[in-house]
Amino acid sequence: MKVNSRTGRVKKWKGGKFGTYFRIHGIARRSSFSTFEKAVKYLQNEFHKLDNDPREARSIHELQLDYRTYEHLEYLLAQKTEGVTLRDTVRFYLDHHSTKQFEPRTVSECSKKLLEDQRHNNNSPMQIKTLEKHLRRFNSRFGSRTIHEVMALEISDWLHQCVDPKTKKPWKASTKKGVLGSLCGLANFSRDVLRAIPDSVGKTEFQRVRRPKPDPKEEVEIYTPEELKKLLLCAMEHDVDLIPLIVLGAFQGLRPTEAHGEGVKWNKLGWTAFNWETGILEIIPQKVRTNPARKIPIHEPTKRWLRPFNELEGAIWRQTHASIKALKKLHLKAGIRRISNGFRHSYASYRIIQLEQKTDLLAAEMGNSSRMITSNYKNNVIPATASQWFSVFPPVGYEERIAQLIEPICPEKLLSG
Repeated sequence: MKVNSRTGRVKKWKGGKFGTYFRIHGIARRSSFSTFEKAVKYLQNEFHKLDNDPREARSIHELQLDYRTYEHLEYLLAQKTEGVTLRDTVRFYLDHHSTKQFEPRTVSECSKKLLEDQRHNNNSPMQIKTLEKHLRRFNSRFGSRTIHEVMALEISDWLHQCVDPKTKKPWKASTKKGVLGSLCGLANFSRDVLRAIPDSVGKTEFQRVRRPKPDPKEEVEIYTPEELKKLLLCAMEHDVDLIPLIVLGAFQGLRPTEAHGEGVKWNKLGWTAFNWETGILEIIPQKVRTNPARKIPIHEPTKRWLRPFNELEGAIWRQTHASIKALKKLHLKAGIRRISNGFRHSYASYRIIQLEQKTDLLAAEMGNSSRMITSNYKNNVIPATASQWFSVFPPVGYEERIAQLIEPICPEKLLSG
């Protein structure tokens, strides 16, 4: 006898009696009756009760949870939805899951696929380099693990244990936030594209990691006029190509990437950006390309330091990845401490004095918001020091000396052999 996928059997025994047999919830049920009709009627009644009486309801398959749990699930559905049953929910999941198959992958596999995708999408080399660095650190710990099994607490503990390889100090909050942002991007790509994380409702484990609170605001470090002069004089002796980079940051407030153009996907800053007749330097925006180009007045020290370079053509910095290393060597030779983004911060700190604290004008020159400008300049600079900064001029005989040094790298000389 079959009723709603349930199967029962009736056997005639040697003694003339009839026995019934069926299984429910993995348990065999047997009974005996004097007649065949009574046995069949018993099976019909039992199957009817199993299908219609909630107190006697059982699954034809062995249940993994107790009945109280299933009752609680039905209660949650009734509270959160209108007219949706547990059966509807299971059907929805099966339909949804059939179109979005889950395929476990390791963290290293997902990282490799993400980097390939970023390169194909024409992301800037600098963005890809940063992402590679963040993922390489994470893979050193979790690379062999399947990504859907990595828990939020593990990621959080790892972030707290990471230290700077040079200073041996724990990562700053800003560093943790940057790395965590890359990891969340990895998790989203793994879930939405690779299907390596189940596409369940809610956040991934990577997104559940709590963002660290910002570090206490540290005082902005800047160079003194004396330090800047030593660096420029040292560049005259050891690396003339660095003079434009230093000048553009210190006297024009350019970002390092704007000055040297390494790791960017647009054309590098060239000598054609300088209009010496009008005294204007035109910079194409880098972070937000839809913004209009900003025009910065060419300050007097810039004119004097770059005068020997006026006849050059092409990119200001011809190399592709050597600026940071070259600047580090220059600082060591000059005996000057190296400050991260120090030339730009110094320009902001000294220039705001000249502009009489008008942050909107300084923000326009530097291509940033007034709020960011305020947080990136030193407040206790006195007017006399600002005046000294913009009075750091080349020594006597500078133009003749530099003209001799840069003559071999002029484009005309290169073309002529």
